[in-house]
This record gives sequence, C-alpha cells and structure tokens, in this order.
Amino acid sequence: MKIIISLLFICSTFISYCQSGIIYYTAQINLQHKKDFIQDVKNDEDVSMSVKQQVIDLYQNAEPDYYELHFNKNRSYYFKDESLKKEKSYSMGSKAGNSPFYTNTQSGNIIEDSRIFNFVSYEPLNWKITNENKKIGKIECLKATATETLYSRQGHFYDREVTAWFAPGITVKFGPKNYSGLPGLVLEVERKEYTITVSKINLNPDKNKLKIKTVEEGDKVITLEERNDRIAEMMKDRNKN
Repeated sequence: MKIIISLLFICSTFISYCQSGIIYYTAQINLQHKKDFIQDVKNDEDVSMSVKQQVIDLYQNAEPDYYELHFNKNRSYYFKDESLKKEKSYSMGSKAGNSPFYTNTQSGNIIEDSRIFNFVSYEPLNWKITNENKKIGKIECLKATATETLYSRQGHFYDREVTAWFAPGITVKFGPKNYSGLPGLVLEVERKEYTITVSKINLNPDKNKLKIKTVEEGDKVITLEERNDRIAEMMKDRNKN
C-alpha cells in the first residue's frame, strides 16, 4: 500500500503534462451488501439448505476483480484484466461487471460491449458535485453523486444513487465503466453492491502497451432504453414458461 501511495503522489506532480495513461482499479463486494445478501439467503424458505450453503460460500469467498482504463486525449477503453484471476473451476467476483466500455469525449459516446446485447450506448450521467472531499492515496478528491436506472432480477426498474470520487488535479474526464464526464479522473466508484478503487496510476505508459479500442463503423449500437426493453421482454417470456 505504501508503494501505491508513493506512485500516486509521484504521478500527481506531473499531471499537467499528461496526454495518455493506464489506470488500474480493484473492485470488491461491499461488506454490508455481502452480510445483507447472506442473511436474505438464510431466511429464504424456498431454497434447500445445501443450495443455501453453496451460495453463502460463494459470497463469503468472493474475490476482487481487476480492471484497466487506457486513455489518450479524447478516448478511453475500460476492461477487465482476466490474467489476474485465480485458476479455479468457479469463483465469485466483485459483481462490478465483465463488459468493456468505450468512451469518446469528443462525440460524447459511452458504449458498453455487452456479451448479450452487443453494443449498448449510455447517456452521460447527470453528476452533482459536492463540497465533500477526501484523499485517495495522497491525491485530493471531490465527491459527486448521480442517479442511474437499473433493472432487477425481480423484473422491475429502479433508481439507485452512485457516488464517484474524482481528482480535480488530474484533468482527465474518464473513469471506470460509464462513470465519466467529471472534471477530473475518477479514482473511486461506490455502489450499493461494490466499490471500484484505483490501485495504480501510470501517466507515462509505453505506447506499445496502450490499448485504445473503438466500436467499428457498421457495428450495430442500441440505446440503453432499447436494451432495457429487451430485458423486460426476456423476463416476461421467462415468467410465462
């Protein structure tokens, strides 16, 4: 941890010269969410004890997930680093997702490379920047909040607040997933289920290691609303069966 803090501090002194970078993040299930979920499983009378124990074991032994954010002046590519995953037949991760995200600040495009729905376009979140601050490593961060609409396994939409901690001193408008558009690099994202936190910053990357992927011309992109409609239809069909 001391090494990571030192790296963060060193990087922050060269921020005005930054045109590209590679940011490393670690995501973990939030402890309270884990406790609440396990308690709900224990209280579910429709699930057998053996299945309950399997689910509880998965949650109790959930492992972190690791991600990278590669960016240049106008584009970023965020993806999961599968090379750091432990070799097991099956293990549960952070619930922070597997899909890559492409962001283009010039066009305003934020696109998820979804395994089920191919490419899904997101609208920028309506961030509210607060005066609350904290340090991540040795970098000063401000708190911002937004409301996003999610879809539950129970078959309904609901709104949930997401919190982002961004560094005004790092004038890069990128962050994990679709959590971008703030006046500074997002170093941490807090949702009810999980937290994504920066673990390392490299603002002088080897150009050969920089991956800035984009959606190819001709690729079909649907809106988030269209994706949500498809999910709703899938849930209806499942309930009919």
